[in-house]
Amino acid sequence: MTVARELSSRLPSIQQDQQTGLYHPKSEEEIAQLVQLALANQSVARVIGSGHSVLAAIAADSLYSVVMSLDQYRGVTFNADGTVTVQAGCYLGQNAPGPWEDTLFYQLEQKGLAVPDMGGITHQAVGGFSVMGCSGGSLQYAYTDSIVGITLVDGQGVRRSYTRGKDPEFEGVLVSMGLMGIITSITFQPNARFDIIGNETCYALNDVNCPIDFFGPGSPGKPSLEQFLRQTEYTRLLWWPQKGVERIVVWQARRMKAEDYNAFTGTPGNLNPKQYREFPVILGSQIPAQIAASLFYQLSAGWPVLINLIQDELVRDLVQELIELTYGPCILPFVINLFAPVYTGDTVPPGSPAPEAPQGMFSDEVRVVELERNTGTPGQGAASAGSAGRRAAGGPRLRLRHPDAGAPMDSTRVTSVPVDLWKDVLARMPDASTHLPRLQSLLSEHGLKLPRYYHIHVPSDVLQGLPAVDVTQPQDPVGKQPFWDYWYRSLPMDNDVSDFLMPTEFTELWIPLDKTQEVMNKLRDFYEQGGLGATGSYSCEIYAAKASDLWMSPAYQQDVVRVDVFWFHDLFRDEDALRAFYQQYWDLLKEYGFRPHWAKYLPDGDMGPEYLAQRYPRWTQFLELRARLDPQGVFVSPYWRSVLGIS
Repeated sequence: MTVARELSSRLPSIQQDQQTGLYHPKSEEEIAQLVQLALANQSVARVIGSGHSVLAAIAADSLYSVVMSLDQYRGVTFNADGTVTVQAGCYLGQNAPGPWEDTLFYQLEQKGLAVPDMGGITHQAVGGFSVMGCSGGSLQYAYTDSIVGITLVDGQGVRRSYTRGKDPEFEGVLVSMGLMGIITSITFQPNARFDIIGNETCYALNDVNCPIDFFGPGSPGKPSLEQFLRQTEYTRLLWWPQKGVERIVVWQARRMKAEDYNAFTGTPGNLNPKQYREFPVILGSQIPAQIAASLFYQLSAGWPVLINLIQDELVRDLVQELIELTYGPCILPFVINLFAPVYTGDTVPPGSPAPEAPQGMFSDEVRVVELERNTGTPGQGAASAGSAGRRAAGGPRLRLRHPDAGAPMDSTRVTSVPVDLWKDVLARMPDASTHLPRLQSLLSEHGLKLPRYYHIHVPSDVLQGLPAVDVTQPQDPVGKQPFWDYWYRSLPMDNDVSDFLMPTEFTELWIPLDKTQEVMNKLRDFYEQGGLGATGSYSCEIYAAKASDLWMSPAYQQDVVRVDVFWFHDLFRDEDALRAFYQQYWDLLKEYGFRPHWAKYLPDGDMGPEYLAQRYPRWTQFLELRARLDPQGVFVSPYWRSVLGIS
């Protein structure tokens, strides 16, 4: 470890943003001064990056805390020895709040360089992504393997730097959740740039032709899931376990070799990319599909609240009964099939016309469905504006409007023609025909009809960063999507997911890789026995991470399989319901000695500090090093005191 110098302890002249409460330092000197300010006030100093971690992990303890954003500290320096030093506020890649040209990945690409791996999204800041132990889905490559140096300002305002292979404390300070100091810069030894090629295929769980044995030991020509994870360069799986759905979407890719390039793909340095798309293209864009998903999850979570608004008790009871009957077998499979249709072969099937609508069920009335911003902003500053703030505020607010009401100035209509409720939705639901007569009878008895046509409005800024798709490329078979693209674009496969439209929470459990088969069977039994209460309406992500030498990495000294459970953060469910849903998974998988992802929801109670201390061999050394670098606890918020058991 090198102590470069003690920076000035002069209290800063940096102006605090009165609207957000944030300081915006422009140098290490100013960062050190802000730490001294926190010490003088006996308060906490924290950094807010993109706001992607859970809000409690980001937020400080009070309004008197010193909370800073490093959005003015984003320089990238290419060193003579081939390394690259990046100031901690620099964003990783695409869809970041700042210009693409200012990101690390853009600047690496211009020099013919790359990082070996990355997570599913790249709009986080370099410092936050690194210190929270984030990782992509690979057992052959790891983002942190390319990090060779780190510089921080410790809890006494002292600048310290650590080098991999030279300073034994390097492995202790990198994944430190911001508890040992304010990370000011990280130095990388990058790889040469590369392109990737791969495909995403959706398999039914009972498909005997599936090339992966998801639940068994594998056989010749059909690897077990553990074997598949080991032999595939980059991969992740999305498991939709709901009854009547039961499918797994397998995304896999590898670095392109010379023989992969041809007249169709283009050549190295002159690629003709076919970008991976997470959502189906509707009207030349992925946006309408995300809007449809957002509407579905808002309504599916909120229908008990909405039904209570019906004044007629008989109508209310019948509508509730109808929804309960149709949600599992009709509504949920229909919506999931929009985004994860099962692959049945390479033939592109022709479209089939929808049947005629039942007479008298619909009026020709047109309504407007509007997703507007929920103005609730818990937390402080950039955390409220970031992913965590949007999720904690409950995502979008849903409203039904008449067309003549006029759209807000900051809203955009995304449907050039109105959605036809019958043709585009109800007629395509599985088994819906068995329930529609009852709905029609119910409406008829009360002289009611459903509006048939709907326009959709969303906030205009939601459309930014979600570009239109090249619809001239050949159509893919249903359930299968080949792609080839630049390393920085399709490797982070979730980049095009809107935080506003799809505000998702996560708990992620890292389990020794040799337990993969047991874990998959445990989850399958849990889903089958627990029904919708166990599965929820969302998916579960399964992927892996390479063993790490970093003390507090959840992959410390072991390859791991990761179970990442999604939760849609809608307006109608509270924190208690979220934690109760996650508690099922924490209890279920505790026997496998999981380590939770630090940036996502963490268990407490009997899986709190004592449990975690048993999972990490260097736990005591980490806490001792933290205490030396931050003896006054200037970086330790109440949340982290509770998580780590810091007195």
